[in-house]
Formats: sequence, C-alpha cells, structure tokens
Amino acid sequence: MLSLLVFVILDAMVIALVEGISIGNSMYFSFITAFTIGYGDITPITIIGRVLAILIGLLGIIFTGLVVAISSRALLTTIEEEKRIKGKK
Repeated sequence: MLSLLVFVILDAMVIALVEGISIGNSMYFSFITAFTIGYGDITPITIIGRVLAILIGLLGIIFTGLVVAISSRALLTTIEEEKRIKGKK
C-alpha cells in the first residue's frame, strides 16, 4: 500500500511537470485516477501524461482487487474458525 502511495505521488510530480499544471491539481488527478473514480475534469494532454495516467489507473485497479481479495480471505478465515470453535463445544 505504501509503495502505491509513493508511486502515485511521484507520478503526480512528473505529471505536474509534463502537463504544466499545479502540484495540487496533479495530486488530485493522480489519486482520483488511482482510486478508479476518474471524474474527467483534469485530463492529460501529452503522451507521457497519458501513459502515466494509464499506469496509475492500472495500479489502482490492481490495488482495489488486492484489497477485496485480502478482505474476502480474512472474512472467510474468520467464519471457518468460528465454525470450528462452535463444533468443538
């Protein structure tokens, strides 16, 4: 999770330089893209900016999938453990 955060922040800085927008707007754009919301109010114009936006979006999708998978596995493990404890009583 920390590596995703660092990647998004670094990409935001590069996007700010490449696209000529403020750091605040590029951070906003990067986090909105990473969380797969994508309002569309800020869009990259340059090829480098677009490639970085695609990478941020893909990492956001992967991160979201990992969070769902880990949460689901934790819930399943908890349910199985409770069933096992109830079976011993």
